[in-house]
Amino acid sequence: MTSEQSKSKEFKTLMDYTKEMHHRYFRAISAFYAYDGFREIIATNIVGQSEAEENAKTINRYNNFFGMAQESLRIYFFLELAKMFDSSKQALHIGKILNFTESNLKSLTVDAFKEYNQNQPRAFLETLAQEYKGMDHNELIKIKNTLNKHKDTIEKLDTYRNKWLAHDDIKKPELPPISGEEIKALFDVLAKMLNAITGRLNSESWGYSQVEGDVKHHVKLVVDHLRRFEPYRLKEIKEKYNIDLKS
Repeated sequence: MTSEQSKSKEFKTLMDYTKEMHHRYFRAISAFYAYDGFREIIATNIVGQSEAEENAKTINRYNNFFGMAQESLRIYFFLELAKMFDSSKQALHIGKILNFTESNLKSLTVDAFKEYNQNQPRAFLETLAQEYKGMDHNELIKIKNTLNKHKDTIEKLDTYRNKWLAHDDIKKPELPPISGEEIKALFDVLAKMLNAITGRLNSESWGYSQVEGDVKHHVKLVVDHLRRFEPYRLKEIKEKYNIDLKS
C-alpha cells in the first residue's frame, strides 16, 4: 500500500466513524424528544388544562402500550447517549473519534479528501478541494476542551448507565441527578463536535434543529388521532358486529 493510499484509507475510516455516530445520534435524540413530547402533551402549563386532561385520559386508556413505550424511549436515549461518551477501547464513541483524528492529522490532507470524494463531478470536486479547511492540532484541542466542560455530567451519565440501566446492581450508589437541560447540553455539544470534524474535513454538516419540532408533532398527532377518531372506529365495529369493545 502506498503512502497516499494509506492516507485515503485513514480518511475514509474517520468519515465512516463520524457518519455512523451521526446516525446513532439522530436515533438517540429522536427518542429523547419523543419521550419529552409525551411529557409535554399532558403538561397543563404547555397545552392547557383541558387538552392535558384529555390527552392523559387517552394515554391511560392505552397505558399497557404507552407506559412501555415511554419507558423504552427513556432507557434507549440514556443508554445511547452514554455509549456515545463511552471510554471503552472496543467501542465507537466520540473519544475514539477525536483520538483517531489526532493520531492521523498528517493523513487528513486535501489529496486524501479528493480520493475519498472521487465519485463527485470533477468540477464540483475541484471547488470543494479549494475550500478544504482540514484539521490542525489547535482546532482539535479546542474541540476536546469543549468536551471537558461537560465532564461532571458525563460521569453522572456513566454511573447511571452502568449501575441502573445496563446492570441492575443490588447495591446501587445514590441515583445521580441528571436534568433535562444537562441532557440537551450533551446532545448539543456532541452534534457540534461531530459537525466540526465532518465540516472541516468533508464540507459536510448534519442539521438537527428540526428534529425536536418534527418528533413532538408526530407524538401529538398519534395521541390526538386516538383521542378524536378511535371512539368512532370502535363504534363502527360495535354496530357492525354487535360486540362491545372497551377502548
